[in-house]
Amino acid sequence: MEHKCPHCGADLPEEASFCPHCARTVSPRKTAKVPVPMLKRVLLGLLVLVIVSAVAVGLWLNLKPSTYDEYGQVTYTAEDGTVYQVLLASGADRFTPQPELTIPCEADGQYRMPSRLYIHNSGSGEDANQAFLELVESASAEFIGQEDSPSPMVCSQPAYNEALPDAALISLLDFTGESTPAELVWTLHMKNGDTIRLRQTYEPELIETLDYYPEDYPMDTIEDLQALVDQIEQDVPLPTVVNLHLPAVTYVGELTIQDRPFNVYGSTDADGNRTTFTSTVFITSPNSDIMYFQDLDFAGSGTGPGVSVSAFFRATNCSFTNWETGVLAYGTCWVNVIGCRFDGNQVGFDFNSTGEYVNHSMFNDNYFSNNGTAVLLEAVPTDVTMNFQGSVFSNNQTDIDNRCDQPLDLSQVTFDTKE
Repeated sequence: MEHKCPHCGADLPEEASFCPHCARTVSPRKTAKVPVPMLKRVLLGLLVLVIVSAVAVGLWLNLKPSTYDEYGQVTYTAEDGTVYQVLLASGADRFTPQPELTIPCEADGQYRMPSRLYIHNSGSGEDANQAFLELVESASAEFIGQEDSPSPMVCSQPAYNEALPDAALISLLDFTGESTPAELVWTLHMKNGDTIRLRQTYEPELIETLDYYPEDYPMDTIEDLQALVDQIEQDVPLPTVVNLHLPAVTYVGELTIQDRPFNVYGSTDADGNRTTFTSTVFITSPNSDIMYFQDLDFAGSGTGPGVSVSAFFRATNCSFTNWETGVLAYGTCWVNVIGCRFDGNQVGFDFNSTGEYVNHSMFNDNYFSNNGTAVLLEAVPTDVTMNFQGSVFSNNQTDIDNRCDQPLDLSQVTFDTKE
């Protein structure tokens, strides 16, 4: 095969690598490859690995469930961008979180109070309870940090409570004057995997309690008793608790309690006579503490109320006989009667209050007999169900006049046939 020089065109020998005429090479040159050092290869691989790892971590951080853990309140952003203020409080002020609470307690007292969960739209400040609860998978509560307490605080699991309708959920807390400080932890597990922990610390603080006995103070007449009440109202500051232990006498004349709460306890003498009031007891104390009246008889003459009360009040094991109204609750108060007897009154128990506070839904174990109207409900704070379990209605002209259509639980009530 003829082989010619690519440069001068002269004939070339078959195996020639250069032209004998022009002395130029006739073999193609190859470009030598520059070797890549091994270290550089390793570094490039590591760089790629770092970039891929960073992207993966970023995606994981963006998608992984979040945990929120704060005292009092948390700001939570939902997947749709809505920002919620989630907070805990013990009172009706839904906009002020309470991360720490000091609770006045009597040494031998037993107490119950709510821890309330409120939710607002952070942008508008409007109630967002329902919208937020739709995002919640489950809610729980527990007290921690009280292993050495002689009386540990306990709590119920969060639930809606019709007595406190503004709260999304509440947990009822039970404790005594012997309870030590403890931390309440609410845990909300969200449907998207997020976790919200809200914390409150509770510290019971013992308050002074003063007991007044007939052996030490004059209490035999209504004048003596009114003078003692007036002196205590002037001399004993709040939050000191005052307990009056009355002798088994009959008081003739009105008694007025107006500047502070009192707990009043009656007694029974050897002949079976109990502490008795024959005229109205007026209670107008503005203080929010509940006043407890126990083991007292109120015997009227057909006119006026036995107890006229516009303060938080509870009567236990008392009797109200022959009054125009046995117990009249008015103003903005909440009143309970438990284990009491109402007999021969025009109205036994008249609830006519427009407040927004409830402290106890039970009206159990009462006996209503021979009244014109046993229970008259003109106005009752909130739509909490009043439970009359164990109560008996006998020979009343009207057992219950529910003018305000208050929810009632009468499933365990006895209605005797009128004679």
